[in-house]
Amino acid sequence: MYVELLKALYGTLRAARLFWEKLSGKLQEWGFIANPYDDCVMNKMVNGKMLTVAWHVDDLKVSHIEVAVVDDFVLQMEDEFGQETPLNKSRGKIHDYLGMIFDFQSPGIVKVTMFDYVRMILHEAPKDMNGKVVNPAAKHLFTVNGDNPKLLTGDRQETFVRIVMQLLYLSQRAQPDIRTAVSFLCGRLTMPDEDNYKKLARVVKYLRGTLTLPLVLSADGSGNVNWWVDASFAVHSDMKGHTGGTMSMGGGSIYSTSTKQRLVTRSSTECEVVGAHDVMPQLMWTTHFLRHQGITLKNIVLHQDNKSAILLEKNGRGSSTKRTRHMNIRYFYIKNRVDAGDIKIEYCPTLEMIADYFTKPLQGILFRKMRDQVMNIDPSSEYHSGHRSVLKNDDANAAKNSASSLGTRTYKDVLLSSPGT
Repeated sequence: MYVELLKALYGTLRAARLFWEKLSGKLQEWGFIANPYDDCVMNKMVNGKMLTVAWHVDDLKVSHIEVAVVDDFVLQMEDEFGQETPLNKSRGKIHDYLGMIFDFQSPGIVKVTMFDYVRMILHEAPKDMNGKVVNPAAKHLFTVNGDNPKLLTGDRQETFVRIVMQLLYLSQRAQPDIRTAVSFLCGRLTMPDEDNYKKLARVVKYLRGTLTLPLVLSADGSGNVNWWVDASFAVHSDMKGHTGGTMSMGGGSIYSTSTKQRLVTRSSTECEVVGAHDVMPQLMWTTHFLRHQGITLKNIVLHQDNKSAILLEKNGRGSSTKRTRHMNIRYFYIKNRVDAGDIKIEYCPTLEMIADYFTKPLQGILFRKMRDQVMNIDPSSEYHSGHRSVLKNDDANAAKNSASSLGTRTYKDVLLSSPGT
C-alpha cells in the first residue's frame, strides 16, 4: 500500500528535518543566529544578555536571565506553532527534558538525574540481576573468555542488547560513573556470552545500590576548562589500549568518554599520545562551541600523567626516540594546537588523574575517590568516599552481599514517558 502524506508524520527523519527547517527559519526571522558548531542552538542578544534556544527534534529549552524575555518568546512560539495544538510548557527551577531532570534549586549548581529511568531499568531487569554491589565492574572487566564461550540466544540475547543500550543512554547523560563498564559491554553486542551477561548484571546491581546518586555540575567562574586524558596500555584481549577522558569547568564531569583504541600501540607512551589524539576533536569542538555561546575562556588545560607523552605532544618529532619515531604524523596534531596557543598541557600525578576512572575498572577507595570528582558528590552524602560503603559493609564483603534481593518492585515505580520525550 502506498499513501501520500498531507502533513509530516511525527517520528520520521523527514519530519524532523522539515520541523528543523521551519523552526530555524522562523528563529532567523526573529533575529536569532545559529551557533556554527551546533545547528540546533540559536542565540539572540536581548537587553544586553543572551537569549538561547536549544532543541532536540521538537523539545525546546529556552533560557535568559530575565523572566519577561522568556515570556515574550513563549508568546511568539504560541502564536506561530500553537494554533492547532497548545504547547506544553515547563517553568521554574526543575525541568524534565529528554528523560533527564534538571534541578536548579541550589544556587550555582545544577543536578542532573534520571532516577525514574533507572527505576524502569531495574523494574524490567531479570530476577537474576537482583542485588547490590559497590562498583559497576570487577577487575576482570576487559577479560574476554575465548575458550568455547557460551553464547546468549533468544530472549536472553535480546534482554542483554536492550539493557546495554538503555545504560548507554543513561551513562552519556546522568551517570558517567558507569561509563567504563558500558563502553566494554557495547563492544559485545553482536555475540554476547554468559560472562558478558554477568558483567551487565553487575552494572544493574550497582545502579540499584546508587539509585539516588545525582550528577552535580558547577562552574567556578575562572574561565578555565580542564580536561583529563589517560590511557591504559594493552588492556584488551587483542592488545589494544583504552582511552579515558573527562572535562570540567569547576565541579562534576560535564563530558566524559571511555573508548577502546583502534590500533595496537607499542608502548604506554604511544598509547597515551593516541589517547590524547582521540579526545582532541571533542576538546576543540567544545572550545569553539562555548566561545560562540559568548562564554569567555581563558585557559584550556589538558592534564596527563605521562611525562614522555607530554614531551612528544609539545615537541613533536623533536622528542621522538627509536620507540616512537614510527608513529603516524597525525598524532602530532596536538603539537600544532599547543603551538597555536589553543591548549596548554600540564602534568597531573597518577593518583590525581580523574580520567583513570574511564580507562579501567577501579576498585575500593580509589574508585570512590575518583567517583566523588566525576559526580561531584557532596561530602555529607552517603555515597562520598569519606563514608563507609553505601551497603553498610566492607568492600571485602561486597561479593557476598551482591546476591541479596530487593524483592519485587511495583509498577508505580515506572516512569511513563510523555509524548515528544
